[in-house]
Amino acid sequence: MFGRLVRVRTHRGDPEPTLYIVAEPEAERAIDIVKVALARSYHDYEDLGRVTDALLGALSLRPGTFTQT
Repeated sequence: MFGRLVRVRTHRGDPEPTLYIVAEPEAERAIDIVKVALARSYHDYEDLGRVTDALLGALSLRPGTFTQT
């Protein structure tokens, strides 16, 4: 299984976005997991692509969990 890298910004021009690694292979579901956990639906969420299973393992992420980078 692979995961997703999700960027969260307060607005499109935000110079300091927050990045999350999510143990979920589907981009839309990964974004939804972060949205629900942060309860900040007005922010800008963007999927930046895949992360490897090895990275998820190194971070001890289980399916459906995430961590901030």
